[in-house]
Amino acid sequence: MTRVRVRLFAGAAEAFGRPETEVEEVSDLSGLITELSGEDTRLSEILDQCSFFVDGEHHRSLDTDLPDGCRVDVLPPFAGG
Repeated sequence: MTRVRVRLFAGAAEAFGRPETEVEEVSDLSGLITELSGEDTRLSEILDQCSFFVDGEHHRSLDTDLPDGCRVDVLPPFAGG
């Protein structure tokens, strides 16, 4: 079972309703976005604009694999983009 710790910042945390969560059974960033946003279109739009850092390393590809126990930081655009 894959367990991922997620920290959301600024507008992403506000839209999600809390700054941290744990997600199970996701294999990549794309799956994480789907799991976090569910049916919430506003949150989905925000997550589509975010940057993702897996264990401190920036990843642009939503196909990035998420190893068990990793931490994903979700940062929306700020300071002009």
